[in-house]
Amino acid sequence: MNVTAVKHNKLMLSRLQLFRNVDLNSATMDQLLSQCNYRTMPEGETLLSPDVENPYLYVIITGRFGIRFGPDDEEIPLTAVEPGECVGEMSFFDSRLPSTQVFASEPSTVLQIDQDILWRMVSSSHEIARNLLYIMSERVRYSNLVIADSFEMQRMYQQFATIDALTGLHNRGWLDDMFEREIRRSERDRLSAALLMIDVDHFKRINDEFGHLAGDRVLVTVGENIKKPLRPNDLVARYGGEEFSVLLPETSVENAVTIAERLRERVSKARPGTFENLKLPGVTVSIGVAGFRPGGSLETLIASADNAMFDAKKAGRNCVCVVSAA
Repeated sequence: MNVTAVKHNKLMLSRLQLFRNVDLNSATMDQLLSQCNYRTMPEGETLLSPDVENPYLYVIITGRFGIRFGPDDEEIPLTAVEPGECVGEMSFFDSRLPSTQVFASEPSTVLQIDQDILWRMVSSSHEIARNLLYIMSERVRYSNLVIADSFEMQRMYQQFATIDALTGLHNRGWLDDMFEREIRRSERDRLSAALLMIDVDHFKRINDEFGHLAGDRVLVTVGENIKKPLRPNDLVARYGGEEFSVLLPETSVENAVTIAERLRERVSKARPGTFENLKLPGVTVSIGVAGFRPGGSLETLIASADNAMFDAKKAGRNCVCVVSAA
């Protein structure tokens, strides 16, 4: 490497975070830099691998690198590393295998700094020590952001997995889990509980006459009017289609019937409003009530409440029918 090239590289290096405010023309730094290698890499070549120990810190000079968990070519890179950034510092310091694979996503050049050379640079320059600390802190900050984003995404996915997108109520998956827990609690503490199965009357007629989007509006209205009067510890979910479920902990069958009548009346008075300049009709619901007794199961409770709901349909709809025990 000729003198002009060395000066050019020093000017370029001085703009990188690792060498910011560092006197690269000092005799010590000049000597240390002369012991570092510039490594050119074709596209696709691996720089770091989880299978190989890493004794170097790499500073990206030109090109771009991708990071992924493994060597599978079908894996999408987690992120990209641009010129001026460093890689390898984490495995470099903790003496462990790299946690990810780093590969050249295009023809690239890196400055390869041996572990011993870097420590000598740190010893001779407070600026390099400070810059290296900054690089490490940024890496930790980025990792924390990734973790935070992962938790947020996990929370969102969990919400999507348990919430019915149309009504905003919980869905069948949540119902199966939470109802089972509440039934076990009722069994353990010898508490009463009751289940309501609620079905919208003549819902197919609404879909046929006004369309499925209008039907969706009706379901939202029904769901809102079922949920509002309930207690905070009552569990309500969209069971599927036009059917809803309400589990009433610590509630006798007699009180459950009173609650069911209140919900039935509230829904019958609700108005879905208009849809595409068409006034939507009000709807009614048929409700089946079943009481839980210790020794029963969630499956038999649901089946009993469902049978009671069909009895309400046979009785003319817009009414409440009861099964005393499950």
